Amino acid sequence: MYRNAASRLRALKDRASSRALTRFASSSAVATKTSSGSYFSWLTGEHSSSLPPLNFPLKDVILSPPLPDYVEPGKTKITTLSNGLKIASEPSVDPVASIGLYVDSGSIYETPDSFGATHLLERLAFKSTKNRSHLRIVREVEAIGGNVTAAASREQMGYTYDALKTYVPKMVELLIDSVRNPIFLDWEVNEQILKVKAEISESSNNPQNLLLEAIHSAGYSGALANPLMASESALNRLNSTNLEEFVAENYTASRMVLAASGVEHEFLVKIAEPLLSDLPSVPRPEEPKSVYVGGDYRCQAGQGTSHFALAFEAPGGWLNEKEAMTLTVLQMLMGGGGSFSAGGPGKGMYSRLYLRVLNEYPQIQSFSAFSSIYNNTGLFGIQATTVRHLFESPVIWMVTTKCFCTCIKFVFGVWYL
Repeated sequence: MYRNAASRLRALKDRASSRALTRFASSSAVATKTSSGSYFSWLTGEHSSSLPPLNFPLKDVILSPPLPDYVEPGKTKITTLSNGLKIASEPSVDPVASIGLYVDSGSIYETPDSFGATHLLERLAFKSTKNRSHLRIVREVEAIGGNVTAAASREQMGYTYDALKTYVPKMVELLIDSVRNPIFLDWEVNEQILKVKAEISESSNNPQNLLLEAIHSAGYSGALANPLMASESALNRLNSTNLEEFVAENYTASRMVLAASGVEHEFLVKIAEPLLSDLPSVPRPEEPKSVYVGGDYRCQAGQGTSHFALAFEAPGGWLNEKEAMTLTVLQMLMGGGGSFSAGGPGKGMYSRLYLRVLNEYPQIQSFSAFSSIYNNTGLFGIQATTVRHLFESPVIWMVTTKCFCTCIKFVFGVWYL
């Protein structure tokens, strides 16, 4: 009996093992057959007869046509609303749209009662409005991955918003609301005044930042001599009422331009016109006059370095477009910078001033050209930083004179040809 049971058990084991071998063999065969034409075999470069050659187009794959050698840039379209506000746009293939609302208002329009308003308005941009709190504005911008900025100058204020094209309606509405409907809450104004005062205190420790302000106060008589950077005494006089009056007087339709890149013009006008058409139509005021008179400004400092700037007028400004563009090219050619550049080549190290001044005179810490161009006038000059004993020697003035002679040669040799 035991012998019959053992033989039956042995037979069952043999049958089970044969089935297992058959199963594993069939699985291996299937795996081998499947892997012969799989994606991984193609990726690793294994030979497979089922793959087409590389020079054979894939089935159902449509290739986009190649770009032509010359792609004509999109044309700028401009629409003027009934109240005088202008809307300008140009198409772009980029997935990002950039929208800006620009106002013909800056420090040249300030009066003694509103000195510093432009500087403070820049810091108060995209704060609380009649329709949104500052927190809501921040959340809405972050939700679409956008970026908002504000920039103030002597003749313009600019507010910009960058985000993906799909969010253009939201961008336009938030941008216009932030510029048109600020409420200037007292606590927000006071908070920004404190921050601007701290900024002024930091700037006083770096005289190089104050050179441009000094050049304007010494070189001009009139509106352009107004300081762009607010003084502490001016900030003490500013409040919500001053800012509201300044905005109501200067942020009018005839002095505004809504510009966009990467947005179809008709679509932009359709969105923006209902939001801007009710702005009051106020005649454009005459631009405050500025006269270039030249001059000299000096301020004693306790540091061991001396900072100076030497500039001359560029008559005509942007209204004389040919000469203004030539001036910007001249600034790029002259270049310059600091004696130490962490960026390596490409940061002005091969410009005229870098090769002929900073490389030859190691005592000079920085030496660079600058330009400030306005509607009817402009400034072009050179600013430098050096040790004090070299500033008192004729070396620095000889170098500066030599550089200006190079500029004059360029101007009279190319500018008027």
